[in-house]
Amino acid sequence: MVQYVIDNVEDFEPRYEHALNVIGRNRCPLSDADYDLFEDINDAMSDWAFDNDVDEDEFDIEEIFG
Repeated sequence: MVQYVIDNVEDFEPRYEHALNVIGRNRCPLSDADYDLFEDINDAMSDWAFDNDVDEDEFDIEEIFG
């Protein structure tokens, strides 16, 4: 699932690296560090969950990516 997100979120690596720096500096969740990235990840995870018949509520984006 993580690889699916990485493959399907445009410019994932630089955006995520920047968000991690903000998270570390501000001690904030990913949703506060880069809301657009958070939403893009959420959309990709929802698509993956739908395609794999998995309940998307089983995943916590902040726990996995932030």
